[in-house]
Amino acid sequence: MFTQNRAIGLILISCATIYAGSSYAASCGGVNEYPNWPAKDWSGGAYNHANAGDQLVYQNNLYQANWYTTTVPGSDASWTSLGSCNGGPTSSSSSSSSSSSSSSSSSSSSSSSSSSSSSSGSGGTKVTIQENTTGFCNVDGSVDSNNSGYTGSGFANTDNANGNGVGWAITGDSGSYTIRWRFANGSSDNRTGVLSVDGNRVSTEDFSSTGSWTSWSTTSTTVNLAGGKKSLRLEANQNSGLGNIDYIEVSGPNVAAASCSSTSSSSSSSSSSSSSSSGKPQRPDFFVGNITTNGSIRSDFGQYWDQITLENGGKWSSVEGSRDNYNWSKIDNAYAYAKQNNVPYKQHTFVWGSQFPSWINNLSNSEKAEEIEEWISDYCRRYPDTEMIDVVNESTPGHAPANFAKDAFGNDWIIKSFQLARKYCPNSILILNDYNVLRWNTSEFIDMARPAINAGVVDAIGVQAHGLEGQSISELKNNLNRIADLGLPIYVSEYDIARTNDQEQLAIMREQFPVFYNHPSVVGITLWGYVVGATWRNGTGLIQSNGNKRPAMTWLMDYINR
Repeated sequence: MFTQNRAIGLILISCATIYAGSSYAASCGGVNEYPNWPAKDWSGGAYNHANAGDQLVYQNNLYQANWYTTTVPGSDASWTSLGSCNGGPTSSSSSSSSSSSSSSSSSSSSSSSSSSSSSSGSGGTKVTIQENTTGFCNVDGSVDSNNSGYTGSGFANTDNANGNGVGWAITGDSGSYTIRWRFANGSSDNRTGVLSVDGNRVSTEDFSSTGSWTSWSTTSTTVNLAGGKKSLRLEANQNSGLGNIDYIEVSGPNVAAASCSSTSSSSSSSSSSSSSSSGKPQRPDFFVGNITTNGSIRSDFGQYWDQITLENGGKWSSVEGSRDNYNWSKIDNAYAYAKQNNVPYKQHTFVWGSQFPSWINNLSNSEKAEEIEEWISDYCRRYPDTEMIDVVNESTPGHAPANFAKDAFGNDWIIKSFQLARKYCPNSILILNDYNVLRWNTSEFIDMARPAINAGVVDAIGVQAHGLEGQSISELKNNLNRIADLGLPIYVSEYDIARTNDQEQLAIMREQFPVFYNHPSVVGITLWGYVVGATWRNGTGLIQSNGNKRPAMTWLMDYINR
């Protein structure tokens, strides 16, 4: 697998909010002051914007960004005011710096209750988990108290090794969560940590140098989480380990500290039961993948991509062109490649109103239902470890809804299709995939998708990303945020840029790709072809057949460190 360098862009020095009835004041210590932006568009680039959840101080008031924005805080709808600052913003990066001796013991610390603290606010609750209290599960190291300025009984100090970390457990309803850590990093180097939820990588967090081990600061991120118990783990991304972690603070709907036993569901269960009691299947690590080239896998595929999808060979008509006569060869090849190279495979697609076998139209409705179930069950028996499946494709009215499935199952055909996929492929991420989701038909897609999402059968949303070349970046971001508000992970499933002019393609790639890559709800990106002359849309190729890269490909590989 490639090393990911994905900056979520929601990482900043945060503040604490104090609720008082229907209004609240804000303590702004440590929060960037406009125009000191907290986020940048690409690794090594300038800090030039705020992402959803980022906060800035402007004219002694605290503001939070509702989505990607470059406007003055408070000047438009992209900002929410969080109140005036208590005493104004501070210039120090330390939120509670202490000048006392670094050898002080726990008796000299600002100790707190031995139990986790919880408070309520409008729209959710907040819990702070200290070391050795409910919700604190483990540290790959020790709980120490030899550096002053911490709260509680001490701080989590990981041993200096890549992969060491700290674990916590929480419970709460599904929705948006803000996770904040108080930390000290007395080294001269910035350190990063990988945040995982129930074993699934969510983001990479920055823990910048605080100047000394007795100077403390905060950093935060915002993520969408499912309901129920959740295990959180912050893991060092370098051999020097993490910074020292004083506490974790989590804000979200009905959040509370949880017992550390049985906090996450098993993602490796071999049970074929369709029951969801074992939780959602494990999501692959973030990827930037691609499709086969004219049905084949080029020798250079693994040099560039870490996820694979069949362009056409996995569609029902390609596999079962005549009833009960299967041709699995294309899927066999792609699936075997994925397993041999340890990259995720996505099946495209189960139920779609295009490229389905024509013979199904000649069947009775009950026979159609039997054949749909047989197609799904036969696939899942042959490829039980498929990581992701486009279960229903292009079902928005006016696109290509599968009328044969509606004949078979009635108006709830989308829900029924997902239920069958869950029954036979219990360990796969089940995706509702469609086009024009990010342009033109966003509202129509949301209306179509919501019943299946509310039924709890959909694991993720797939947004095809063809035809975005002329779209404004603000509209793209706003529509992506609208899809994220559905509360599910997003896969950008079919991204391409149809420009034969190299510089035009490069400019669009540099502007659009970071929007997807840095969005907290986007968990994977699949480009739709990469070889000039062998892609679905003219002008979308990124390399020549001899391997020479177009400028957009050179930029992309540099951006994702490949």
